[in-house]
Amino acid sequence: MNSTNSETKVAPLLEVEDFSLSFRVYKKGLREQRMQVIHKLNITIHRGEVVAVIGASGSGKSLLADAILAILPENAMCDGKLYYKKEILTDDRQKQLRGKEISLIPQSVNALNPLMKAGKQVRKAGGGVKSKASQRTIFERMGLPPQAEKKYPFELSGGMARRVLTATAIMDDPELIIADEPTPGLDPMSLQELRGYIRELADEGKGIMLITHDVPTALKVADRVVVMNEGETIETAAAEHFTGAGEHLREDYTKALWKALPQNEFISVNTSGEKEGQAENHQLTVRGLKYQYTNGPSLFEDFDLSVSPGEVVGLSGCSGSGKTTVAQIIAGYLKPHAGTVEIDGKDLSLSVASPVQLIWQHPEKAVNPRWRMRQVLAESGALDSELLEGLGIKNEWLDRYPSELSGGELQRFCLARALGADTEYLIADEITTMLDAITQAQIWEAVLRLTKRRNIGLLAISHDYCLLQQVSDRIINFEENVRKQ
Repeated sequence: MNSTNSETKVAPLLEVEDFSLSFRVYKKGLREQRMQVIHKLNITIHRGEVVAVIGASGSGKSLLADAILAILPENAMCDGKLYYKKEILTDDRQKQLRGKEISLIPQSVNALNPLMKAGKQVRKAGGGVKSKASQRTIFERMGLPPQAEKKYPFELSGGMARRVLTATAIMDDPELIIADEPTPGLDPMSLQELRGYIRELADEGKGIMLITHDVPTALKVADRVVVMNEGETIETAAAEHFTGAGEHLREDYTKALWKALPQNEFISVNTSGEKEGQAENHQLTVRGLKYQYTNGPSLFEDFDLSVSPGEVVGLSGCSGSGKTTVAQIIAGYLKPHAGTVEIDGKDLSLSVASPVQLIWQHPEKAVNPRWRMRQVLAESGALDSELLEGLGIKNEWLDRYPSELSGGELQRFCLARALGADTEYLIADEITTMLDAITQAQIWEAVLRLTKRRNIGLLAISHDYCLLQQVSDRIINFEENVRKQ
């Protein structure tokens, strides 16, 4: 990380002053109410500077980005001031700058057009049409293979899709880049490359707002860290203050956020006591899995895996290597070209209902967007008050649509839905990449306690090796356990 010099910091690029945001909502009887989500928020970003915005899921970080770009829903009401280059950001000015001088890397990969190939989407970024040469240069800088330009979003891994989103946002050479959770789903090498690229953009004189739950990544690239909680700024600290036991941090919440990281205190789960559920020999066994692209090469071959009841097995590997594909095969969503998935010697492909449940990496893709969350849980028989409380699901969230929840809030519902009474094995595919450190620790504590008590076997897929070391009984490296063509 390189700090900017004082000359580049004379004139702020972006200023957020006493900014508040609420939504006009109607309750029973058409009574109008205001739901406050951000109040008196203050942030300043200079040229050549990376400012990380971290905090709890649902604290308003992504809504701040939407407000700067004027893409909030119609029922949003804003107070306070937003300045860009010392001039107030009016609606008309926001529309003129959006996608050009001010660019957004969205949080959700759903922002990609599912009907357009990746290369064409990047070339059409910002409203104009760029050359293939420019697009391929950006792809190379983002670590995307040449063949990625010819793939549709659903053919990309989660990490590759995020890099395409980043490429789309920077294609028009913006001056202010708002990166909303750009790192989930990236393997360590890709993450390091993206961090370097963000730092490089700042050193070229651009201003970067990095909205993230990934505190370690933020600290490696940011000059300053703005900590949000319950919709307001509670502390702004230099990145180097996050060290040791957090003695250089001012607020208790910031210290708790720092201590909750896997490499720090994280969690402590007592797994003693009587176990419920299936017998110890009711093992999940995966033998010789092979998956091949249509009219293309094999993604992987000869993959073997075993998970015992009550055991947590970590699975690590590079982005795009096939980990999520393996998860979908085990859970019954995809058919392998060879190999079997068995529990206690019985082939799961012959089962009417699978005892293996998958928690998807992108929760927004896993729920019906037209259903309120109460209906989502009721359909799967997961309206269990004890389970919901253990996962930190608030009662008022049940009457919201998926679009009205943050990524972290939505993932909790996906966890609740997967932990049904008939679940024997659980696959957690990057389930906490969208969560702040405190919530991540709380979720894993709840999941581990429940799976151990119910003797549920757990396959944990993650790029975060520190996390896998904390939660797993053993860790498997995907690339070391497959043969690739």
